Amino acid sequence: LKYKDGTSLFYNPDTHTYVVNNKVVPSVTGICGNGVPKPELVNWLVYTPLNEFKKLIKDRLVNNLSIDDVELARIQKIASSKTNAIKEDAGLIGSTVHELIESFLKGKPTIKPSDPKVSNCWHLFLNWWNKSKYKVVDLEKKLYSKKWDYAGTLDLVVKDEKNNLVLIDIKTSKFISFDYALQLNAYKVAYEEETKQKIRKALIVRLPKDASEIEFRNIPLTKDLFKSFVGAKFIWQETKRFKNGS
Repeated sequence: LKYKDGTSLFYNPDTHTYVVNNKVVPSVTGICGNGVPKPELVNWLVYTPLNEFKKLIKDRLVNNLSIDDVELARIQKIASSKTNAIKEDAGLIGSTVHELIESFLKGKPTIKPSDPKVSNCWHLFLNWWNKSKYKVVDLEKKLYSKKWDYAGTLDLVVKDEKNNLVLIDIKTSKFISFDYALQLNAYKVAYEEETKQKIRKALIVRLPKDASEIEFRNIPLTKDLFKSFVGAKFIWQETKRFKNGS
């Protein structure tokens, strides 16, 4: 992507990094993922392997199987890798759902998903979208804020019945966390800076993987929330400098 002033924006999908004029710049998701406390995620990271460890031990005890040092080491290895396995699978599901939605909204053919979790998200989206009266304005748009030096990719900008621009973020996570609000405020600022068009509303649409109810959350677009995003950006950058000893 090249801007009129000669600025170039490149996204590397292998490293999930944005490069502007040959320099890596912070990403919206990177800032929110590393600069914002997530107590729910911390609890999940702690208790998921513990619960898996307990389950594996209990299974062996119920079946009268012995546990020696080797077996205990195996159980520990399996339990400690549980969170990564879940995160990787969740990431695959999220990416697949986003690809389906992007193809559908671009009018491209889509392959009917067979995975039950992907299928659930997909059908929830279709049922909602086909009843909505939104018109797509921008889809999977890459953005760079020259003023604040960050980049990212928004999911969707649409027009509602009153011709207001609405920023929509599609999530397949288990819950809507605070950092999502910062993400949308960051996209809003970068989008308005680049296009000179005003975003009037922001909406998170959460597509659960294993439930029948879709979740919607209107996100406030405020100066304070954007300041919080900028604060998270500085926290992440300074944390990295501190770790690098600079």
